Amino acid sequence: MKSIKIFQCENSIDGIFTAIYQAWSCGYGHANVKIEEACEKNNYSNIELFSEYILIHTDFEKAVKVSRAIKRKISEEVYEMICRVALSNYQGKGDLIYRFLILGFHIGSSIVDHLSNEVVNKIFKINRFVSNEVHHFLGFVRFSVHKNDILTSLIHPKNNVLSLIVPHFVDRLPREKFAIIDGNRNTCALHLPQKPWVLVDVVDSDSLDEYHKQDGFDEYEDLWKIFFDNIAIKERINPKLQRNNIPLRFRDDMVEFIPVSRNSILP
Repeated sequence: MKSIKIFQCENSIDGIFTAIYQAWSCGYGHANVKIEEACEKNNYSNIELFSEYILIHTDFEKAVKVSRAIKRKISEEVYEMICRVALSNYQGKGDLIYRFLILGFHIGSSIVDHLSNEVVNKIFKINRFVSNEVHHFLGFVRFSVHKNDILTSLIHPKNNVLSLIVPHFVDRLPREKFAIIDGNRNTCALHLPQKPWVLVDVVDSDSLDEYHKQDGFDEYEDLWKIFFDNIAIKERINPKLQRNNIPLRFRDDMVEFIPVSRNSILP
C-alpha cells in the first residue's frame, strides 16, 4: 500500500500554488497526494499515520507557472476565484484548490457551472464569503487623521483580505499617506503618494495599535459622531435591521460605535 504524500506549504497564494506544482509533477497520482497549508498560527494539523510529509518552500517561478496555466486552460474568472479562496481562513483550502484544479483542467471554463459537485460548490461558497467580507470593509473602514497627515485604520477581518481592500482606497486616495492595519494577522498595508503600495509584516503590533489610537484631529471625529447621534430618529430605531446592515463584529473599529453615549440608541 502506498503511503500518502502530504505537501506542507506556506499559507499564501504563492505557497499553495508552489505545492500544487510539486504535487502535480511528482507522478505519485492525485489520489495519493494531499496539500496542507500552514494555518494562520503558523503550524499544521495533527500528523497522520502512514503518510510522508514533504515541506515545500515557496518558489515564485513555479507559482507563476500554475497561475498562467489556470488563466490559459480554464479562465481568468476561475483564477480570481481561487485567489480569493487562498486568502480565506478555511483550513484545508490548499487541498480543496488542488481538487478543484484537477476538475478544472479536465472540464475547462465551464467548471463554474458544476455546482452539484461537492468540491466546486465548496469553492463557490468560500469565494462568495470572502467577496462579501471585502464588500463590507470597503464601506466600513474608518480612517483616523494624525498630525503628520498620515491616515490610519485598524480592522479585524476573518479572512486575509487586506490585499483585496487596499486597491480600492489607493484609487480613491491617491494623494494621501495611509496605513491599513490587519489586527488579526499583524500585517499592514502602506501607501505613499505616487508610489506602489506595499504589504508588510508588523513585528511590534502593539506599538502600531497604540499609534493608531493616538489622538489626531479629533474635531472631525467629533463632528461625525454628533452627526451620527442627531440623524437618528429614536421612534424608528430598528436594532435587528441595524445588525443586518452593520454586523456587530465590525463595530469595534468604527468610530461612530465606540463612545458610551452610543448605547442609548444601539442594541
